[in-house]
Amino acid sequence: MAVILANRQFTAHVSPHPWPRDAHGTPIAPAPGSVPAGNSRPLPGSAIKQQDGTWSLRVDPTLWPLRVGDRIVATTNESWTVDTARLCAVAGHTAADYIAVTATLDPPEVP
Repeated sequence: MAVILANRQFTAHVSPHPWPRDAHGTPIAPAPGSVPAGNSRPLPGSAIKQQDGTWSLRVDPTLWPLRVGDRIVATTNESWTVDTARLCAVAGHTAADYIAVTATLDPPEVP
């Protein structure tokens, strides 16, 4: 297992959760282009592009909860949309806790 060091500063733009639901109980996503407010300050994290074109992010656990559709923005002006997020807690070592995020770069890279 490799250690992934922080290589960026992230801000999370988290949509209100849970999303409102329609008459059938289906969640209604926010309007396209709407940008929720970000957290108070950038926090350390890392981003690594995977071979399949998705991105693997490691995010500070104080940004939890993150959900599908939330945005992670780096101080480098890169932005990702969260596909999955999982809080990873290391028993007895809270300084090593992180959020494992699979995300899509927004806008996507053009080859």
